Amino acid sequence: MYISHTNLLYPLQHGFQPGHSTAMSLVDIQDNISKAMDNNEFSIGIFLDLAKAFDTVDHKIHLDKLEHYGIRDTALKWFN
Repeated sequence: MYISHTNLLYPLQHGFQPGHSTAMSLVDIQDNISKAMDNNEFSIGIFLDLAKAFDTVDHKIHLDKLEHYGIRDTALKWFN
């Protein structure tokens, strides 16, 4: 997979990676909160809904960045 081979995603990104699931992010959150509680520390979570995020993206800039990262030809046309 291109994204895996080029290390474009953060290692703890749970979606879009083989062997990872988005459910694992919930397990990680629970684990981090439990550790904080065990250590009498505070924890905070900030959750963002990015469903409309691409409505505000300049599509020309986005396509240029995709091409910069190696997405070309048919794949780039698909994004376009």
